[in-house]
Amino acid sequence: MRADYVASMSYGSVLEQVFRAVEAGDWSTWRSAFADDAVLGQNVAPDVSVDDAMKMLPMMFADGTTVRYENIRRVSGPDSATEMHDAVFTKPDGRTVRIDVCVVMQFNGEGKIIRGDEYLDSAAAQGLLT
Repeated sequence: MRADYVASMSYGSVLEQVFRAVEAGDWSTWRSAFADDAVLGQNVAPDVSVDDAMKMLPMMFADGTTVRYENIRRVSGPDSATEMHDAVFTKPDGRTVRIDVCVVMQFNGEGKIIRGDEYLDSAAAQGLLT
């Protein structure tokens, strides 16, 4: 990316692209927001590379589960952005699972995500497994 383009774009718009891609199941768009060596972490799981996440994330939705993001709040800093949202999953049987999530993303000088950390309530997430 050109440096003047990166300077003019907001990290919030990158987060918008990332989460809209998840909602749409558009994994190539999702992947394009990350640096090649990006790492993703969760408070309920070990860190994984972005490429390993690319293998796992689509499997969450393979059964027809969908997700939408509501109650979105964002804060950006000089090299990071934080988004808090409700991830609202709808299971194939019609059940809804709502999880309050906080995601912190760190960016490199090219505007690519180099690290993402997701914090969620593991008890609420159990609803996805049943």
